[in-house]
Amino acid sequence: MQEKKPSKDTPKLQKSKISFEDVVGHTPIKERLKSIIEILQNPKKLETFDIPAPKGLLLYGPVSIGKRMLAKAFAYESDLSYIEISGSKLFDLEHIKQVYETAAKNAPSIVILEDIDIKGLMQGAITNVSFSDISKVLESVEKMVFTIATAETLEGVDPVLTAPQKLDFLLEVSKLDRDARKFFIEKILQKPHDPKIDTERIVRYITGMSAMDLERLGRMAALSVIEQGGDVITEDILIEQINIIKYGHKVETKMVKNLEEEMRMTAYHEAAHAILSALLLPNIKIEQVTISRRSKMLGFVSYNAEDEMTNITKEELFNDVCVLFSGRMAKMKKAGESKMDSGAIEDLAQASINVYAAITSLGMDKELGFINIESIALMDNYFLSQQIEKRFLLWMSVAQEHTKKLVDKHWKLIDKLAKKLIEEEIVESSELEKIIGKTKVSNEIPESL
Repeated sequence: MQEKKPSKDTPKLQKSKISFEDVVGHTPIKERLKSIIEILQNPKKLETFDIPAPKGLLLYGPVSIGKRMLAKAFAYESDLSYIEISGSKLFDLEHIKQVYETAAKNAPSIVILEDIDIKGLMQGAITNVSFSDISKVLESVEKMVFTIATAETLEGVDPVLTAPQKLDFLLEVSKLDRDARKFFIEKILQKPHDPKIDTERIVRYITGMSAMDLERLGRMAALSVIEQGGDVITEDILIEQINIIKYGHKVETKMVKNLEEEMRMTAYHEAAHAILSALLLPNIKIEQVTISRRSKMLGFVSYNAEDEMTNITKEELFNDVCVLFSGRMAKMKKAGESKMDSGAIEDLAQASINVYAAITSLGMDKELGFINIESIALMDNYFLSQQIEKRFLLWMSVAQEHTKKLVDKHWKLIDKLAKKLIEEEIVESSELEKIIGKTKVSNEIPESL
């Protein structure tokens, strides 16, 4: 009888060569992972509390920020071999069982389930990984096999996998921190570059970008130098490539009808956004204001993503609505109400969402009080609908009136910034601060809301 050859898909244990030192940034997550390793290596501590050893953890967060590297570094630091399951293999239950059987025979060991929230095409339909089947496999393993799963969001993973004695630890891996971003920029600056480049400025600009984005940034910056016949990467080239990745390519002027007038109106639109944002929401730092047209937007105010608000107050929400309204209001003041155009569509959409949320979900309305309609919508879709409509229209009307007063009051600043944008296209945060100077504004929310 001929001996059966092993399949090329037969699971094989690997040894990681990546340590926590090789993973740039993510200091808090690495500290948590070290403490989990400590628990696994000292099971007697668990006996004191009469609990079984944890079976796994989930690392979730945006794509391309190092979750896979963290999982492999965990294997290295715990001195355990690992087997990785990814892609289509996550839909192959027999392969998954085979992996865990191999891991159990070589326990203690680790199984890494990469991108477990992936979707696949099965029998002509888009489907998720079978979380319940994987959960049963985890339950059936009696030996010390520790599972590390990665995913983009926690919501993308069925709770059956995050139940006790499955993936016990749920760790959010956030966007690249400052140390990680600085590492990537220093790596880019190993290429020929202008020594006058302000590294700290570039590090601020790349907030929110992924490792993949930053790898692309280095490559495209170098290609841009070659394309322009230059010798070194300059700060302008880096900023332009960052803007391309974030906001899209510049639009050719010949593609724009009435370009001069369009740019003039865009300047007043973006100037109003920037001035009111700086005055009403000073904690959110502005990086740059530009009227340089790009494929993803006309002009824009670029904010530091590290300053994004998470727990927003009623005052901040109302002020944000005023900032959103200010672009259209400034264009109307400059050119007249008859020149109202569609350029504010996204601002109006976001303002409408904010106001509706304040009234129906966040319990911020003075008249309707502490309600959350979403929690009872399934019982009665029309509950309080007339009252909500009335209060919604009042909020929008009051915000519009309040914004007009703010635009009128600070018109000199808006006009000054708009003229500078028309002249230079881009205004940096330092220049914006000079324009605003010591101007202050009262942030009190109108009584009627």
